This record gives sequence, C-alpha cells and structure tokens, in this order.
Amino acid sequence: MRFPELKKAKFIKRLNRFVGLVSLEDKVHSAYIRNTGRLRELLSEGNEVYVAKREGGKHPFEIVLARMGQNLVCIDSHITPKLYAEYLNLPLSFEPRFDNKRFDLLVQGRPVEVKSVNLVEGETALFPDAPTKRGKEHIEKLIELSREGYKPLVVFVVQREDARVFSPNWRVDPEFSKALLNYFQLGLEIRAYKCTVSLEEIKLKEEIPVEVLP
Repeated sequence: MRFPELKKAKFIKRLNRFVGLVSLEDKVHSAYIRNTGRLRELLSEGNEVYVAKREGGKHPFEIVLARMGQNLVCIDSHITPKLYAEYLNLPLSFEPRFDNKRFDLLVQGRPVEVKSVNLVEGETALFPDAPTKRGKEHIEKLIELSREGYKPLVVFVVQREDARVFSPNWRVDPEFSKALLNYFQLGLEIRAYKCTVSLEEIKLKEEIPVEVLP
C-alpha cells in the first residue's frame, strides 16, 4: 500500500486520543491520530514522525509514521484490514455484520478480525497497548460464531519490521489475553504478520509465530 507524500515533523504532545501537536517547518500544527492506543513510546515529545496533508477538516495533517530507533512504525490502525486483503488477493468483503458485531473481513465465508499492532518489546510484538473491551467482545463473538459452524480467523498485523514473535499483552490487558487464549484452546486460528515499512509504502512481509500462553 502506497503512502501519500509524507513530511518529517517533530511530535510535541497528544491533546486527546485523536489529535496531537507537531512541529513542522518551525510552525506548530494539529495532526489527526488514526489510532486510539497509547503509543507512548512512539508519540513522545521530540520524537520524529511523518505526516500527510489532509484535505478539509479541522486538522491540516495526519500522523502516519513514527520513528523507533532504526525502524519506521505505521500508526494508522485503520489500514490493516486493507493490508491483509491486499496480501491475500482473494475475493472478500469488508465489514460483515454478525448480529450486533461488525468484523473487518469476510473471506470465503470466514469472519476475519484484523488487529493493528504497534508495540514491540524486545523482539515480541504485543497487543493491545491499552485495555480493549471492544477487542475482548470481538473474540468472544468469534467463539460464539465457531459454535454455529463458522471458521473464524484473528489476524495481528505488526506495522513494523523488528518483531520476531507475537503475544497478547497479558500485563496490560489480561481479560483480552484470557479471551484470546480461550479462542486458541478451542482450536481456532490465529495468525500474525510483520510488515516492511518505508516512507513510500507499507506491505505485509512475512508470517511470525504466535505465543498465546503468558
């Protein structure tokens, strides 16, 4: 997936879950954040970020990438279903609804939930970086659907290159992690992938192992 033209900026501070301030060409601008996670290690004061210009709306820019050491990390959590769909290159539909829950994809009759992962500690990618009641409810609904004959799939897309393995974040959200462990112990499928990220594009690179146990 290609990025629009990106400009280098310095992150100043986060105003709320969706908006931060950045310094660009010696001016301070508000910038949209398309990610409700904490992102503390990425959106820290003075860190290098890359922003895209937005057309319309209250905020002239959107933060797309953040620098973490030698790596670029994509923080746009909304693009991960599209990334996975691009990787599969199969007929599918977006945002299928099952009762009161909407999932990311329907692939050959399978409900698929795709999670964006931005946090890596050591070489372990972790999700979530903040408690997610919604995420837990999605896993529980997929378990329910499995009992109705569906074959659900949970996919974790690590939007950076420096991960070797994926694990649920037991320390930050034990309830989500327990739900995912229950899902796994029922024999249901989990996959994780890391991405290559540059200033021009992001794409799924390769599958990495999943370790669900704490």
